[in-house]
Amino acid sequence: MATETQKGIGLQWKWIGIGTVIGVVITTFLFQIMSDTFNSFYIPLFIGLLSFVIMGIIIGYKSPGYTLKEPAIAGVFAMGITIAVLHYVFDYNPPEGQMIAAPFIAFVLALIGGWVGEELQGSHERAAETKKVGGFEWAWVITGTVVGFILNNIFVYGLFALLRFGVAGILISLGTSFIVAGIIVGYKSPGVTVKEAALAGVLGVIINFFFIYYGFGAMLDMQYLLISLAGAFILSFVGGWVGEEMQKRKESRAK
Repeated sequence: MATETQKGIGLQWKWIGIGTVIGVVITTFLFQIMSDTFNSFYIPLFIGLLSFVIMGIIIGYKSPGYTLKEPAIAGVFAMGITIAVLHYVFDYNPPEGQMIAAPFIAFVLALIGGWVGEELQGSHERAAETKKVGGFEWAWVITGTVVGFILNNIFVYGLFALLRFGVAGILISLGTSFIVAGIIVGYKSPGVTVKEAALAGVLGVIINFFFIYYGFGAMLDMQYLLISLAGAFILSFVGGWVGEEMQKRKESRAK
């Protein structure tokens, strides 16, 4: 739990260093795999940027105390090193606009990841502080949305790069990602957060459709959007329920 003493300590440079290394490794690795698999430059760039959120989650979750600044700073360092690696090793020359915006984007994405990691790390200890607004624990709706969005894209693009499956494989991977995200929310959150997991799944679909439209310029039919929303709601709800059952069994064994 983040106590006042923990919040008052200075920067934990150890975790900035660890975050920088993790960010460089994950981003470079995923960027190269995506570049070898997809002709579109958007997908490698998109997955590479998601790597900074993943790094932030890892640092926020694993580091002691309340560490938001550390993953954010690590994101800036990792972005600079990653650009250098991509340039000198993989002969990638980003446009000037990307060079200017990249550190700021990395900072924000890693900061978001750090916050999500802190929620996953200290949720049970902060249970007494949790407040519902409109019947929802919105911290867990946001956490589930971020985790779900990452899993959606890693499961689909990552597994496609490894297995080269067809439409059925894509749908199975996407559906599985909603269930897994729901399980994480249900298992790690205090109290019963099944509806938070379900709402997070719906928001994840909306964000994914936004990126598909503006990233690929693809206009998807309304019927596909409605089916996706319904599917995400049901699968995330099921995942949340499973996570809650897992949490109950863990607590009963601890007694």
